[in-house]
Amino acid sequence: MITSNALTAATKGRTQAERTEQTRRKVISATIELLKKKRYVGLRTAEVAEFAGVSRGAQSHHFPTKDALVLSALEEVYQNLSCATGERIRIAGDNPKKLIDLLLEDGVAAFFGDDFLLALDLMMVDPESALGTAVKKLALQYRKPVEEAWVAAFVEAGFSAERAENVVRLTFATARGFGIRKLIGESMDDISHWMSAWSKIAENLLMDVVNT
Repeated sequence: MITSNALTAATKGRTQAERTEQTRRKVISATIELLKKKRYVGLRTAEVAEFAGVSRGAQSHHFPTKDALVLSALEEVYQNLSCATGERIRIAGDNPKKLIDLLLEDGVAAFFGDDFLLALDLMMVDPESALGTAVKKLALQYRKPVEEAWVAAFVEAGFSAERAENVVRLTFATARGFGIRKLIGESMDDISHWMSAWSKIAENLLMDVVNT
């Protein structure tokens, strides 16, 4: 039999856990927003706490160092991108056209926005430092499974693993390249044209069509 005291203690425990998680989520969200605006060198942990609406002590309890804070923020970014990938793959099903279209959409989402700039900025702070090494490890941990999931989706749709891998790897390499060009200030007015052109090339690679 559950006593009222036990029930009260359990409720308090859940409430405390919920509050703790809520504080953690606020700090991570604030860190992501500030990293996008100020980058790593301009980020101040005191400003994160203020932006999140939590005490500095509460923030330090969850993230004792600046690097711990930004790594948790980056992991959150990668997790969100991975979840979006899973949803796109689910929507595409085994439809080849949808698979290609949503693969391109996934590449654009990963490399054309502030999330990519955030990750690149952290990696370039000092690539050989503990932070740089951890950032590269996170990138491999999350980006490699994304590519593998897309390859598996094309294989399940009936295409060979070799063709699927060619299309997936080259699509992300193309999107990454255009993402870099955007970062250096090149106009992206024609990006829809170029991505549409790549879509046709990807379809030919997938179907092994050779024009003679």
